[in-house]
Amino acid sequence: MTRLAWAIVLVLFASVAWSLPDKVTVNVPSEGKYLVWLESANGQTVFLPPNESVAGKVDLDIASLKQRFADTAEKTLAGARVGVYDTKYGNLALIPLKPNDTTVTVTPDAFQYAMRVQVRLQTPEDKPIAAAFVMLTDANNTIHTALLEPSQNGVVSLSRVKLGKVSVLVNYGNNLTASQEAEIKAERADPVVTLTMVISSGAPVLDVAPAGSAPSTQPAQPSPAPAPVARPFPVWNTLLGLLVLAGVIYSGYRIWKRKQLTIPDALKKLGIDVAQPAPEPAPAKPAAKPTVQVPEGHCPFCGQPIDPVTGACACSVTPASATVSAPSATAVATAPRLVGARGAYGGTIFEITGTEATIGREVGNTVQLDRDNTVSRRHARLIKQADGWTIRDEGSSNGTWVNGVRITEQTLRPGDEIQIGATFFRWEV
Repeated sequence: MTRLAWAIVLVLFASVAWSLPDKVTVNVPSEGKYLVWLESANGQTVFLPPNESVAGKVDLDIASLKQRFADTAEKTLAGARVGVYDTKYGNLALIPLKPNDTTVTVTPDAFQYAMRVQVRLQTPEDKPIAAAFVMLTDANNTIHTALLEPSQNGVVSLSRVKLGKVSVLVNYGNNLTASQEAEIKAERADPVVTLTMVISSGAPVLDVAPAGSAPSTQPAQPSPAPAPVARPFPVWNTLLGLLVLAGVIYSGYRIWKRKQLTIPDALKKLGIDVAQPAPEPAPAKPAAKPTVQVPEGHCPFCGQPIDPVTGACACSVTPASATVSAPSATAVATAPRLVGARGAYGGTIFEITGTEATIGREVGNTVQLDRDNTVSRRHARLIKQADGWTIRDEGSSNGTWVNGVRITEQTLRPGDEIQIGATFFRWEV
């Protein structure tokens, strides 16, 4: 009997000790806008919908949940956690709700997940990939998977991805694979993280990207043709126009016949101004040969005797030959440069100075491509040699491509097309 009494006391004590309070206040940072909700331990069930924070806090009504679940409330709500979403950066904090906790404080370092991550798959010509299987491994070694199908326009979405370094593996075509590494930062301009991967060949491609949102399953109904507008007396309008035109032509003919005017003058009489072409300059007339009759053996210009040996006269002038040297063209040296033809850096020009330049995503590279996640931190290197410039791949994840061929080291010629990540550059020297 004593043991039974102690067992009843322990059960009552445990139910009191591990019961949830009727209200929980969630304190969030005072600056910014946050959404707060209550969900199950696995995140698949939302007990309380998202509420926007007011004055840096949100109150969770646990009492209503106890009434809804009645006797099973403690078991149902066991392991529940508070979800907090930062609308500025798109990050998520998940905090377990402990029994008897009446207050939960959320600090900035609690936001450890990106709420939404998009993986965009496209060809070098910016055409979306039609179908593929995407597997993303986040900083917690949690694997997120998604299947890409044509209606998604080359973009798959993943949720609740741990911030930090991630790796993406794409399986497409005839069991082909492509991989890429990236880093998801806590502070970013776009709340939705977008990772772009360029698939060179072997994957099915959408010829025309679907416009707008998901395509409708219903066939588009042709719009009815507008009813023709009745025009009163079209024949009379045509006859009136012909009569007016005939009158103008006849009046012009009478004026021309009476005054023998030229066509431009006749049009000017009718009030139509016609621009007159500038008169061409008259060609220069050659100097007339002198008509003075002189005796044979004398100069026809001055009348003096002509030297019988040389045939020259005292008035003759032999023009000195003038040598005109053609102006020499001065070659203008042009600095080598990478001209963005299309892609992430289309329209951007990077001039290369010195004898060596590095290309990559991290700070310190000569050509810094920090806006493109498909570019490695140290992607490639340009080296000036005796016979020209050479580009060398620095072990990048997605490779360096010259004229559509992946290379390790390649001598460049003017006009070569170089692909670095999602950008196609034209090499100019």
